[in-house]
Amino acid sequence: MFPYRRRQMVQGSIFPSQPALDILGTNGYQVLTIDNEQKHSRDMQGCYSWIVVLGSHVCCLFVYGWYQAIGPLFVAIQHYFEETSARTSWILAVFLSLEFGIGPVSNVCVKKFGFRVTVMIGTVMSSIGFFISAFATRIEFLYFSIGILAGIGYGLILPPHIGIISLYINKHFALANSLAMSGSAIGIFVFPPLMQYLIDSYGWRGAVIIFSGINAHMGISAALYRTPASLRLERSHDVKQENKSEVQHSNICRDQCEIWDFSLFRQNPLLSTFTLANLFGIGVGYQSLPAHLLARADTKSLGSQNQLAFLISFLGLSSLVGRWVPPLIGCISKNRITSNTLFGLSLLLTGIMSMLSSLATTYATYAVFACFVGFLSGLCFVVENNALKEIAGPENLTASLGFAVLAMSIGGIIGPPTAGYIYDVTGDYNNSFYFYGAFLMLGGLIAILPEAYLAKRKNASTDMKGDHNSQEMADVDAYVSRSCYVNAATQTGKEER
Repeated sequence: MFPYRRRQMVQGSIFPSQPALDILGTNGYQVLTIDNEQKHSRDMQGCYSWIVVLGSHVCCLFVYGWYQAIGPLFVAIQHYFEETSARTSWILAVFLSLEFGIGPVSNVCVKKFGFRVTVMIGTVMSSIGFFISAFATRIEFLYFSIGILAGIGYGLILPPHIGIISLYINKHFALANSLAMSGSAIGIFVFPPLMQYLIDSYGWRGAVIIFSGINAHMGISAALYRTPASLRLERSHDVKQENKSEVQHSNICRDQCEIWDFSLFRQNPLLSTFTLANLFGIGVGYQSLPAHLLARADTKSLGSQNQLAFLISFLGLSSLVGRWVPPLIGCISKNRITSNTLFGLSLLLTGIMSMLSSLATTYATYAVFACFVGFLSGLCFVVENNALKEIAGPENLTASLGFAVLAMSIGGIIGPPTAGYIYDVTGDYNNSFYFYGAFLMLGGLIAILPEAYLAKRKNASTDMKGDHNSQEMADVDAYVSRSCYVNAATQTGKEER
């Protein structure tokens, strides 16, 4: 929200385990220290913390739910313009690359303008993008309206709608994160039949106009994103006028270095591998899978359009169940299983299911496949935020999430067009799903193996340290024993003399 500089740990830090933040804006605003009653926990914000979680839940319903529920609109646009799967997939590719690609830019906007303004700007842009899509006469216009405008709008909303939760809630963050992220599962469940109904009733043009109005309701959520009470801002009148320009200049220079906080990768080696896992696993392997899941069922004539739309609803309902699993696993395992491990396992299992999807040849078996994919993806998206919080720390959640979604965007450019091209060349979506499965499994292995290696090295280092300490204690005991023996012998000699 404002440029900041790190200072030494002092009493009153917001994050007790991290260096305190000394925030000084270019307009002379600064963050004061926190009262004793507030400094130990961000959970002391009361009921309003959970109102913020509700706002994030609504944003998540659109930001994560819409692109996974685009299947009916994807099929309608492809049939209307009589385009190939690869060319139609570029709408989703451009949308995903920008939604997940401007995460660092969103982080900059949050620092400059705050959470509320950033999310409102994103809401307005995305609603305009959906509205003007109704006037498209060529598919290239949809690359701009849905792909660019709506993609940038959703990209501005994506990091702050989760990052703000970490400023309000610390102790129960896993629960709050599951509550917020369950919004996307509800979106996946609700949007496909709703979109299919709107398309059947008003055509795809009328459907996107109505959806633009529904999308605008995220502005209500944005209005809830006020600055936490523990971060009270006060105008600094003590800065002398002659030193003001110098202070501003130093803050601007420091801000340019820290706003793109690449030092996070140097401080947290696992953040690099986690970002790569997002690139290959989610970016290339998963993002367009739900859209092609419906297109694949359509090519195989597994049911009517309304029946096929409910396949994505099954995916969304099972995703909702999967999003509540991480808190239960944490309680049962007493947090012995890290969120990064769960993230990698969910990607790996989703990849295996994608590889086996060719066995689903009826509507019932295909629905079971959609449920498994939904459950695992729900688990994956929830533990992703938990893992970033564990790896980078709560105060760096927005910035690290920005880099993670940037990696997803790069994968989003590669995944949808490549899978669509594979179908256009081979005429079989099974090959596209083999492509998805390979990259999902690759992402899972990239997430799991480095953490296992570092844990093994840590245990080996601990054992060596323990052995070294044991040897030192043995040497000390031997030295003490020798000293006692020599002293006793000396004393005996003296008595004999």
